[in-house]
Amino acid sequence: MEINEQNLEALATHLRKTLSPNGDERAEAERTLKQIERNENYSSLLLALCERPTIPDDIRRASVITFKNFVKRNWPSLDPTSSTTNPISIRDRNHIKEHIIELMTRSPEHIQQQLSDAITVIGKCDFPDQWPTLLDTMVRLFQQPATQNSFQAINGILKTAHSLFERYRYEQKSDELWLEIKLVLEKFAPAFTELFKSLMAYYPQRELDFVEMKNIFDSLHVSIKIFYDLNAQELPEHFEDNITLYMTHFMTLLAYDHSKLHSDRHDPGILDQVKTEICRAVALYADNYSDEFKPFAQQFALAIWSLLTQLNLSPAFDELVGTAMKFLSTLAARSHHCSMFEGGDTLKIVCEQVILPNLSLRETDFEEFEDNAEEYIRKDIEKSDSATRRRAACDFLQALCIFFESQVIAIYSQYIELMQKEYVQNPTQNWSKKDTCIFLVLALASKGETQKFGITKTSSFISIPAFYSNSILPELQNSDVNNLPLIKADCLKFLIHVRNQLDRDTLVKSLPECARYLASTNIVVQTYAAHAIERLLLVRYPADQKHTAITKNDLAPHAQSMYDNLFRILTSEKSYENEYVMRAVMRLSSSLHECVLPYLNGLMDKLVLILRRSSRNPNKPNFNHYLFETITVLIRTSVFQNPDVLSQFEQVLFPVFTPIFTDDVAEFVPYVLQILGFLLESHRAGSTPLPEAYRMLFQSILTPTFWDRSGNIPALSRLLQAYIEKASETIVLEKLTTVLGIFQRLVSQSKVHDHEGFAILNSLVTHLPRIHLENYLKDIFVVIFTRLTKAKTQKLIKSIIVFFCYFVVKCGAQELITQVDNIQANMFQMVIERLFLPELAKIDESDKKLCAVGVTHILCDPLPMITGVYFNHLWLPLLQALLQLFESSNELQTMSAAERKKQLQEEAEEELLVGLDDTPDYTPAFSCLAFAKKPHTDIFGSGIPDARCHLAKCLQTLTAAHPNQFLSVMRNGLSTEHLSHIQKYCALAGVTLT
Repeated sequence: MEINEQNLEALATHLRKTLSPNGDERAEAERTLKQIERNENYSSLLLALCERPTIPDDIRRASVITFKNFVKRNWPSLDPTSSTTNPISIRDRNHIKEHIIELMTRSPEHIQQQLSDAITVIGKCDFPDQWPTLLDTMVRLFQQPATQNSFQAINGILKTAHSLFERYRYEQKSDELWLEIKLVLEKFAPAFTELFKSLMAYYPQRELDFVEMKNIFDSLHVSIKIFYDLNAQELPEHFEDNITLYMTHFMTLLAYDHSKLHSDRHDPGILDQVKTEICRAVALYADNYSDEFKPFAQQFALAIWSLLTQLNLSPAFDELVGTAMKFLSTLAARSHHCSMFEGGDTLKIVCEQVILPNLSLRETDFEEFEDNAEEYIRKDIEKSDSATRRRAACDFLQALCIFFESQVIAIYSQYIELMQKEYVQNPTQNWSKKDTCIFLVLALASKGETQKFGITKTSSFISIPAFYSNSILPELQNSDVNNLPLIKADCLKFLIHVRNQLDRDTLVKSLPECARYLASTNIVVQTYAAHAIERLLLVRYPADQKHTAITKNDLAPHAQSMYDNLFRILTSEKSYENEYVMRAVMRLSSSLHECVLPYLNGLMDKLVLILRRSSRNPNKPNFNHYLFETITVLIRTSVFQNPDVLSQFEQVLFPVFTPIFTDDVAEFVPYVLQILGFLLESHRAGSTPLPEAYRMLFQSILTPTFWDRSGNIPALSRLLQAYIEKASETIVLEKLTTVLGIFQRLVSQSKVHDHEGFAILNSLVTHLPRIHLENYLKDIFVVIFTRLTKAKTQKLIKSIIVFFCYFVVKCGAQELITQVDNIQANMFQMVIERLFLPELAKIDESDKKLCAVGVTHILCDPLPMITGVYFNHLWLPLLQALLQLFESSNELQTMSAAERKKQLQEEAEEELLVGLDDTPDYTPAFSCLAFAKKPHTDIFGSGIPDARCHLAKCLQTLTAAHPNQFLSVMRNGLSTEHLSHIQKYCALAGVTLT
């Protein structure tokens, strides 16, 4: 496409049509643009339309937005060596980079912003190597004469620079990054400093021109952000040389005021934003470059806490207050800066005038508590309040306590006592005093806290149990669950935080109080009550960490009322997908153990109704996860007590699971597959034939499209293994070729899921008689070695070793050698030398016993290893590798079924101690159900209780059959340590090698 008037007019016409209210016309224009975008000069034509002031503004705007989206879509995917693999040719790219910066500086602000976004995309791909002129162009434009238009242009350049340099704040250190920063510092930093100086000199002359002042302070705002970008990795020599200049100007800006530069709304004004960035920059210096910053620390501390005392509680100042207090926290937490808080009344002034006012709840917070419960909860107990005043004040207070704990607590103790008295005198009027008091005690008392355990380390100056008994528990015991709901929520939150600091009796006494608040009409209180119950049920007994403090017997008397209120919340209009409530149902059901059985039918009916409702619009991933965990808990507990109830669960669940499959509810399918696998695994071996529903389902899970979705594969693999275990010679045998095709697909095509393919193969080898696999063995081994040749990974090697050991145990070591050597002569030697010897000790703990037994039989059974071609090169090294495996493992002995069940239950509890991360843009991925976790199966059971003893017995048989040969090899080739290990194993087995 030539750049001429005709093409410009045609392009403008297409762009005009994209704005048409007529949907068909709009769609046609968009299709046309998509077709012509591959023509050379397309992007240049768009820029030409942006540039022309005679073009109508809506067309210019449409043109620049189209250009930006075109660049975003196509620039990053360029193959620099080819001009035909991307719609933007090399020539067009060079033309864009030559003109776009200056075009941006000449454009109106709304055009400039779009061009700046496009430059950012280009810069992230091409700067510095493919765009060496970018910095020179920016620097040249910095030096234009100061006019209103030039400041608008400078702002565009600065914003673009910040978008390119911002990654220096978080990018991992590397030589490539250092070289780029060095280039930026050499070319950009000197001119940038001169620009900053000129801005500081110019703004006092323009104080009466508000528009000009706004532009200047916009430039200053972005300049200070760039200052942070360029100093984030380390202190550059340029900025160290100019540290006095910058710090002096920062001090000037902190002290500056201009009424027109503040906001009269809840959003911060530009001057407040400038001061916020200064606080952020000097906090960086105080934290990372404390020696260089030390001469300026005192004056900045004074200036910033003076500033804090002047700011009111308007939300417009929230970020400034939070950032300013973060700076003061940094100073207070450093031994070489903390002395500035000593002496006179400094500490008292800071505690009273800076921290205390910002700990109080504001009207906007209370409004959020009443009107936006979900957001309040997110900030309050999910700790997403990191940018709030209250959190910043708390962090500052805790930083002061590092060196001044006793003094700070002494200052605040009188306030705590006073606020308590004021609340008692008039709770309705002074409830906010109680709120501040509770928050203050938590902040002062906590010296260590985790999400998993709450407060783990406390101040020696504050007794949490005493404060709880005197000030919190009586509040929770109030008969009116709807009285002062925010205070009730505070008290419940306090209990959640300090639960591990309270004794068992106090926890047991608190549990029914928490249960009562499930009946509150306030969503926050309901949620905190559910969360408190769930957290209390996880507290471990101090004397025995394997047992919970609250037992099933403590819980049972309250179970009915808890379930009633929890499900009342889950069926209410406003809180029907409350993840905290569903997690409480799950935890309650788990903690009751067999005491949950009387409630089983009612619970399943309610859960199935919730599942039907949620499957129509599954938009709360955490809630969904805990819903399925709860169902799994009930299945696990019930089937353990009475295996005959399995069919009842299948009758209830299959009708609700079927629509999830047919409607392809992607978020739920992996969960349903896991539960189906769990149900199928729970069928007793040799029992009645599987229900017909499983036969119908089997055909569905073999459908290739089911395996296309990555999130389905782990659960599909598990379910398929369950079919192989329970119906290998009936349902599975009929579709054996298809099942092996799935194995081949997973191993050959997926590095992520290849281990699932091997799990299926291992199950086939274990449960299907060898005769049925005979005709497929050669192809199976070819698939394995082909993949090993093309894409070897450590995970693949482990999977192959484990499969070979399964094969040895079921088919014999001689058969393994035969299959491997049939592919290529003497390949078995390479398998041992390249796979077994270097990787055997790295096998997962759960597979070590299997591999130990498998390797033992490779050593002691097949003739090629005992007397044949492989004896001289492989026998002794493989024995040494096996001995190393033994000494690195704790899983060589058989664990009883009861011990294994108990271990799995504890692992499930541990996995659920902390909730999932709540992702707003939920994508269907695999989340393992902890309570449906597949137990590791010891295929040897009592037949081989200890793999070490098994080796000793096999060596005894071997040495007896070949006198002197193997004993001589071991004595001459093994280390003293390894020989002592063998003697120990023989002693354990009660055998002697002769």
